Amino acid sequence: MAPAKDTVLDVQKISKEFPGVKALDTVDLHLRRGEVHALIGENGAGKSTLIKILAGVYFKDEGQIVFDGSPVEIATPADSLKMGIKVVFQDLSLIPHMTVGENVFLESFPLKKNRTIDWDALYGKTKEILDSIGLDISPKTKVYKLTVSQQQMVEIARALSHEAKVIIMDEPTSALTPNEVEHLFNVIRKLKERGIGILYVTHKLEEVMEICERVTVLRDGKLISSKEVVNTSTDELVTDMVGRSIKTLFPMSHTGKGEVVLDVKSLSTEKKLNEVSFQVRAGEVVGIFGLMGAGRTELAKAIFGLDAVQTGNISIEGQELKLSSTSQSTKMGLGYLTEDRKGEGLVLQMSVSQNITLPSLEDISSAGFIKRKEESRRSQEFVDAFSIKTPSLRQKVMYLSGGNQQKVLLARWLMKKLKVIILDEPTRGIDVGAKVEIHRLIDELASQGLAIVVMTSEMPELLGVSDHIIVMCDGRITGEFARKNADMEIILEAAIGQKEHRYAER
Repeated sequence: MAPAKDTVLDVQKISKEFPGVKALDTVDLHLRRGEVHALIGENGAGKSTLIKILAGVYFKDEGQIVFDGSPVEIATPADSLKMGIKVVFQDLSLIPHMTVGENVFLESFPLKKNRTIDWDALYGKTKEILDSIGLDISPKTKVYKLTVSQQQMVEIARALSHEAKVIIMDEPTSALTPNEVEHLFNVIRKLKERGIGILYVTHKLEEVMEICERVTVLRDGKLISSKEVVNTSTDELVTDMVGRSIKTLFPMSHTGKGEVVLDVKSLSTEKKLNEVSFQVRAGEVVGIFGLMGAGRTELAKAIFGLDAVQTGNISIEGQELKLSSTSQSTKMGLGYLTEDRKGEGLVLQMSVSQNITLPSLEDISSAGFIKRKEESRRSQEFVDAFSIKTPSLRQKVMYLSGGNQQKVLLARWLMKKLKVIILDEPTRGIDVGAKVEIHRLIDELASQGLAIVVMTSEMPELLGVSDHIIVMCDGRITGEFARKNADMEIILEAAIGQKEHRYAER
């Protein structure tokens, strides 16, 4: 698709190579003034490399960048910002113990004639910018006191302070609630009205269809397609991204519901949980939904024994679990896949094989020594069964894609022959192809009789994988549904505590 006359950013035949990897191969992208243009693709497609080139973090090997009608060279982040390109990365780059105003004008504090900082001008201008995007906070607030959503708005305010003509948003809704997402979309619409071009990098195709005018797909470092959103569909975009047709994102072949395996009764903790009770049966997927702060993760940690429990009890196949004991949980067949796979789950510097066998060392050791052949054999079984893409079992897990890292964590727990597994945000931050694989594994494990709890903040995933749905708000259950009785409206009513719903037939 040739660039239009109103193009503000024109990326022409950009290539970038790292040792042994062609990250970008003659990629074109044209961003118009006042449009929201989605950039999508699986992990490893080249999205991050392209936006880092535009941000001045990497330097291109070949090709040309035309900005606002003139060829430019972006050698440093300062070059990018100075010409009017601001990247809002997924890991925000604010300084927590500085104020909002100090962060907004970090690179260019307004000065008085005597060259001292003009604090009145700094905070006054910051307030004007915050008001223009509907962010009602004091510019003198320390950033660490803000929510993730508010910090993101501060990054956008920072872009406006530099009179940015292009704002690049990298996975901007990954940690936002539905209400915060809607506020972000309203801000994006205001930015469009100002003529600012927005490059919107995301894994969430429903957001592409809602907020974007055009969409560009990368695969394996190559440009696959660039098209108007009104002329495409999510199925077509998935096919472009993964190179094959995927008939369904949510396979549902499991049908059996056996006896109760996990029985949680009146579980309460000091800070969050309040009399939480539910059951999970063999071969059943129970989805637990809630907005940020609802208590989903706290519930998962309390059940597994990571957080102290005040009252209540937990049973697995009728046998009561010793509370606040992870070793007892594991021995009784309970596994927990944390939402923070890098911080709390994986040992990034260890190999794929070592990560998979970590909780099972007793089973593959003799006289205190690990039997390496047995470790490799059992690891390879799971690598094959889960289609984990790795050059070898010795590869450090830090170099795998997010989806493959998640499969490694699943393999780690399933090697323990579990009865119950709790999956906290199992597809957060992974691409659509990897999501399909994780959903397939969940369905397959349920078919084999495993009792599965899926904690998720993604409504399509909740409705797609669950047999039974539980909704939480402020640490308590406010909704419970058979899947056939559930829809987005009643789930959100329960999630915000507006109205409680109970359709608990099993």
